[in-house]
Amino acid sequence: MQALTYCPLRCGAHISANTPCKIAFHPAHVKIDRRSSIVVHARYSASGGSWNATPGVVDRVVAALPYILPYFDAVAYGRYLFHIYPAARAAIQPFLPAMSLYHSLPFGSFIAFFGLYIGVVNNARFSRFVRFNAVQAILLDILLALPRLLETVMSPPTSGWGAQLYIQSQSFIWVFTTMLIVYSIVNSFLGQWARIPFIAEAADQQIR
Repeated sequence: MQALTYCPLRCGAHISANTPCKIAFHPAHVKIDRRSSIVVHARYSASGGSWNATPGVVDRVVAALPYILPYFDAVAYGRYLFHIYPAARAAIQPFLPAMSLYHSLPFGSFIAFFGLYIGVVNNARFSRFVRFNAVQAILLDILLALPRLLETVMSPPTSGWGAQLYIQSQSFIWVFTTMLIVYSIVNSFLGQWARIPFIAEAADQQIR
């Protein structure tokens, strides 16, 4: 803030202590530093529904169906567990006919994969809720194929502690995958977004 002092003097006038002076205040010389912050609260919404939209009954059922694909492909990892614990095999007994038909079809997994991706994920007529779960199921199924690809490069051990570790890892994959699938299906039926860590972020990128 700057104040300027001036006196109304004429040319040749003498300044004395009694000379009246005026103080002029110029607002133009005042500098005001204003700092403000703007907080934007955004909610993502686009065609095909929003993140916060409540899905209908049909969308909930359709969103749960794609998880059948990774469930059928994960059953191979539980073969040792089914042999050790017959109760675990009894849990999948009702699905065995459908699994046998699915695996008996030539390129059945590839047909289901591309059919799901083209028919559901890239179909804007389906809601965002359905498409998100379809992508998440596909990505989960892709991750299940990685251990199989590793086995084509490295033969699994057949004896010793290596074989025990291999059996335990195979059983763990089946148990963990089954838990994720059950979690996703239950949330889909409840109309809630089942967000699997890391996989959900990749699914978000696919449907934007």
